[in-house]
Amino acid sequence: MIKLSDDEQDAITELFNISVGNAADSLSKMVEERVLLSVPRLVFLKRELAADYIQDHSSSRISAIQQVFKGSLSSTAVLFFPEEKSLELVRTLLQEDVPLDSLTELEQDSMVEVGNIILNAILASLTEMLDMDVRCELPSFLTGNCSDLLNKLFLEGSDNTSNEIKADDPVIVLFVDFITGKSAVNGYVVLLLDGIAFANFRQGIGKLLEQ
Repeated sequence: MIKLSDDEQDAITELFNISVGNAADSLSKMVEERVLLSVPRLVFLKRELAADYIQDHSSSRISAIQQVFKGSLSSTAVLFFPEEKSLELVRTLLQEDVPLDSLTELEQDSMVEVGNIILNAILASLTEMLDMDVRCELPSFLTGNCSDLLNKLFLEGSDNTSNEIKADDPVIVLFVDFITGKSAVNGYVVLLLDGIAFANFRQGIGKLLEQ
């Protein structure tokens, strides 16, 4: 685990609670139904440990929406679901009778749209509160074996970052419950930061604590 002071941990948790709340509002407007997103747990890990940690809390196959952000908080953000839960989420949010055995191209597009709204809302809220700048690239949809996808994301690095990927670079994991009037679906949001982005993030938190 990455060591943070109690004040830093409290401030970061509050920032993410606000950010996820804003994401829930955006998602509610999209589906025209109230959607609640809760953040029951927030974990900081070293990149080399992240794949095993998330795999221990997930299923053998996952669906994910990946989006790269550039700027002072340069990062890769990923929204993960166990594959069967992603199908349930699409069916619940779009109020369509989607078969729970496969994702068609239409449902994949719907998942990407949901992920794009959530990830953009979280990053936009964070950077606004920390007075940082960020711009996003187009999201992509991934599905497959949990171990293979996580190792690809966390251990092989990303061609979209100009900074060197290191094993001790931080990964932020948010365990998120998607709650509608009909059901609750468990998922998680992961932010992969390089050393420079994490230093900028902690600097922004420090400025907040000084106010």
